[in-house]
Amino acid sequence: MNPTLSYYEENASNLSKRYESADVDTIHQTLIKTFSPHSKLLEIGCGSGRDASFMQKQGYNLTAIDGSQKMIDEAKTIHPALEPHLFTMQLPHDLDFEPHSFDGLYSVATLMHLTQEEIILTIQKIYMLLEEKGKFLFSVSIERDDTDQNSRDSHKRLFTSLSEEEWLRLCTKQGFSTLHTEVTTDGLGRSEVVWLTCVVEK
Repeated sequence: MNPTLSYYEENASNLSKRYESADVDTIHQTLIKTFSPHSKLLEIGCGSGRDASFMQKQGYNLTAIDGSQKMIDEAKTIHPALEPHLFTMQLPHDLDFEPHSFDGLYSVATLMHLTQEEIILTIQKIYMLLEEKGKFLFSVSIERDDTDQNSRDSHKRLFTSLSEEEWLRLCTKQGFSTLHTEVTTDGLGRSEVVWLTCVVEK
């Protein structure tokens, strides 16, 4: 198991409490604006189930995955209504739903934990999973001061550092068109962390 995933496995309970307390109103409002009501959605990297639960309560047909079994277990405990919709799948190779399975996909605070090669492969798979005109929303950190020269933090988690332009270039190369981008501050109040949220369309 890679060090990033190991960290989430070992700290799932404490991390879930932290995630549930974050100020995520902005990203939740963006999710609602992005996806049509009752859309069939896939969340990649659901963590504590915070965003999946919110979207389920809005009436979306939701499937949610995470690479950490312990995080999935926490999500089932915190949000019991999600249990039938939660699955343990690791990126990029486990992302093997049928093509055109979803009207939309979203991923919050997950893709930057992949290597650039894994990010490229994941974006390719996401493109295949979407219906025509399907939308993909992702939020990633683009600035932080807690990583070393190998893009690892003190817990050995990987944070691949790409600029807004680089993220959009990867999506455009796959065939996506950009609908919206937004740079925001951190929902946990960390002044040194800056987030990029993008919405692209197949």
